[in-house]
Amino acid sequence: MQLFPHLGMEDKLSLLIKIAQQRSGLVLLDDLKQLHFSPSAITRLVSRGILRRVHRGMVYALSDEHLNFEAEIAAACFAVPESWASGVSAAQYWGIRRVPRDRVEISVNTKFHPNLTGVRIRRVNLPEPEIVTSIHGWSVSSPQQTLFEIALEVDDRTLLSAYEDCLNRELVTMSGVREFGSRAVKMGRHGSARFRRVILGRPDELPIAMSHPELELARALEARDPRWQRQFPIEIPGSHTIHIDVARPDIKLGVEVDGELHDTAVAIHRDKLRDMQAALLGWQILRPTTADVTEHLMEVISMISRTVTQRTTQFKVA
Repeated sequence: MQLFPHLGMEDKLSLLIKIAQQRSGLVLLDDLKQLHFSPSAITRLVSRGILRRVHRGMVYALSDEHLNFEAEIAAACFAVPESWASGVSAAQYWGIRRVPRDRVEISVNTKFHPNLTGVRIRRVNLPEPEIVTSIHGWSVSSPQQTLFEIALEVDDRTLLSAYEDCLNRELVTMSGVREFGSRAVKMGRHGSARFRRVILGRPDELPIAMSHPELELARALEARDPRWQRQFPIEIPGSHTIHIDVARPDIKLGVEVDGELHDTAVAIHRDKLRDMQAALLGWQILRPTTADVTEHLMEVISMISRTVTQRTTQFKVA
């Protein structure tokens, strides 16, 4: 059924531009058909430079529109029926930290295996894939399925950081990830071993790290001494409880990783108050910045180690 058979060319082009603006610069063959563009008319639009083909004559873009990475993902999904963005592309959609964003990746759950230039297409065999519909109408792996998919692509630290990020932003829950993992890992897919070891092997009671630098510092300190504890609670008498990023409670030494959220006047005042309250209870708080941890981790560890030695002597800890 043609919805706009009586519109003139200018009106149809105006509608076409509006469609593209609402779909990250993309126009589908179905859009062109609904606007009553014949195959020869579409060919003329391409030859005149108004449209350019993106994928297989199914997806087009306005010639002056620069497609960002998310639009490239959308174009691939629109070009392959019943496909969804997966792996690193899904991680890009959900904004999961530390995951490479260097290629477009989609999955299909059928025997049909199409080819698209510049797109990695996986044929999977999931009885019930967990996919979500984006606001622009294409599908994407759920956050917990995304974690399972990228397990094959990244190292242990990157995967753990991605998981911590999803937990912190409440994209996933521990119980939801465990339930999904128990089903997916049994299928023996690639990446199952790392997913089982890194994510399913993470203790549920372990506090969630708030940033990647904090996680890196905590791991480095824990590797040197298991007495370091993440998100250690300090009860302020008659007031409230504060949580230290990583702490040695036996010598009352805490380390807080200061990022951009700590740069405002209010945050600086709050942090000083927290440190004063902790100091009244005998605690010493060190505050390296995220840049310190990211760029000079070993120097930060050395500084903390010197302080540990001083506090150990003071507290006469073995």
